[in-house]
Amino acid sequence: MKLLLVAVCLVLAASAEYAPVEDYHREFGIPAAARIKAMEEAQDFDGSRIAGGTEPALGEQPHFAGLLIILANGYMSVCGSSILTNTKLVTAAHCWSSPSMQVHQFTVVFASLRLYSGGLRVNTRTVEQHANFNRRTSENDIAIITVPHVAFTAHISNINIATGSELFVGSWAVVAGFGRNGGTLNNEVLRKVSVQVVTNDVCAGTFSGSVFESSICVATSGGKSPCLGDDGGPLAIGSGESRTLVGVLSYTHHAGCTLGHPAVFTRVSSFAEWIPHTVSKMKLLLVAVSLVLAASAEYAPIMQDYHREFGIAAAARIKAMEDAQDFDGSRIAGGTASTLGAHPHVGGLVITLASNQQSVCGSSVISNTRILSAAHCWQHGTSTARQWTVVLGSVRLFSGGTRINTNRVTMHAGYNQRTLLNDIAVGIINHVTYTNNINRALIPTGTNQFVGVWATVAGFGRTGDGAQHGISNNQALSHGTYQIISNQVCARTFGNSIAASTLCVGTSNGQSPCAGDSGSGLITGSGNQRQVLGVVSFGHSAGCTRGHPAAFARVTSFATWIRQHM
Repeated sequence: MKLLLVAVCLVLAASAEYAPVEDYHREFGIPAAARIKAMEEAQDFDGSRIAGGTEPALGEQPHFAGLLIILANGYMSVCGSSILTNTKLVTAAHCWSSPSMQVHQFTVVFASLRLYSGGLRVNTRTVEQHANFNRRTSENDIAIITVPHVAFTAHISNINIATGSELFVGSWAVVAGFGRNGGTLNNEVLRKVSVQVVTNDVCAGTFSGSVFESSICVATSGGKSPCLGDDGGPLAIGSGESRTLVGVLSYTHHAGCTLGHPAVFTRVSSFAEWIPHTVSKMKLLLVAVSLVLAASAEYAPIMQDYHREFGIAAAARIKAMEDAQDFDGSRIAGGTASTLGAHPHVGGLVITLASNQQSVCGSSVISNTRILSAAHCWQHGTSTARQWTVVLGSVRLFSGGTRINTNRVTMHAGYNQRTLLNDIAVGIINHVTYTNNINRALIPTGTNQFVGVWATVAGFGRTGDGAQHGISNNQALSHGTYQIISNQVCARTFGNSIAASTLCVGTSNGQSPCAGDSGSGLITGSGNQRQVLGVVSFGHSAGCTRGHPAAFARVTSFATWIRQHM
């Protein structure tokens, strides 16, 4: 039994070592991203000031960049990073590498106190992890991100990297991030906290087996600590041009952030040779990336995956708002929402994707058995629908009205998912009887460009980007009226994405078709003379309140095709 005893002791010794989180995105990142998004949408925020707390002013942490992480399964996660040069940032390797979830893309957020809106936002998939990164122990937990050239401003600047043998024990340093700054405090905006560096021996008393010479640790007290969602973010000393990056957040104790456990960072000075070598090596790759970006620049303002970028989040938000509101079935408290029967042609679409997530779009009734919508509401990017639930005669999307399921959807054969050319589809539904609340819209024909005409869009999506539009209108059917503009004016914003079969409207005063309105009809006339001139195709990826035009599929260009599928 001596051999057995030795084996047992070895097992116990091994199990006594601390194991960092095994799957950051699944365990922490995804819930953190969802929580931050909900908080941003719920808060009254003016873009430069946050009510309460001790958040930094815009530009106070110019080296910091948030990472909104899009996973291959459509979920979102969150991390932080630090700016090294105009084209390079550093973060934690585990922000890119997950044992159970493939990362599709980083959206790097510069110069913003909010993660989901504002600032300069750059997408990238060019990330190089340290070759010896160990997921189990978090050793060598560091990675370099490459982005197209970003100009430095008062709110965007680089940070020096620490070199030499200084251990910084006793130094006070600042952590910044979008994660929590405590176990119970929701952090919907950028925050900072000052912490003191401790010896690795002290740290190893908590994290035995997971603290290395290439680690740097800080003490936490008073319930203040880097926490969920801050991973990859900076540990910085100094200020201004002397600000120096000494650590990259690797992990905190999985028991929680307010229990006084140390927090562990990757020690930047241990990688002072690897970082510039990797930065230099990736310059060649940046040339190739820049060429690809230049080739695709003409389509840059357009979304690439509606459901992943907008629809899934919009569906969750609308459902939450409907569940939360006191609603009597025909009237919405507050706002200027539509009354039941005002837009009888509208068919809301609750979309079940192949991944079993839900998304949202709109449609127009064009006969007792047909609806008209956008092709991207059925298929776009990596997302494909499995079923549409068509919601007729209701001002709520997730309850009420006549609800019909269908998977009989025909997209235009020339539909281009990248440019959204020919973005139109016809859905077949079971026969519905027209009533005061359900009726069809006519399909116009001819060559009329309708420039200068005022038309209405009704849908379940937002009527703006800001939090002021997040509750009063978004939980139920709303409408807006817009003036049609020429395609030449529209092309100044969207370039070659505007074709003869596109129709555009101008937007003003922060009002525009927005996330969740895709596929909805652009309507003129009333009663039996109601006509659908366009189908919402895309808006500007920068948001709905910036005054950019909104683009529709021009129905007259598809009148023959539509009738062939009636």
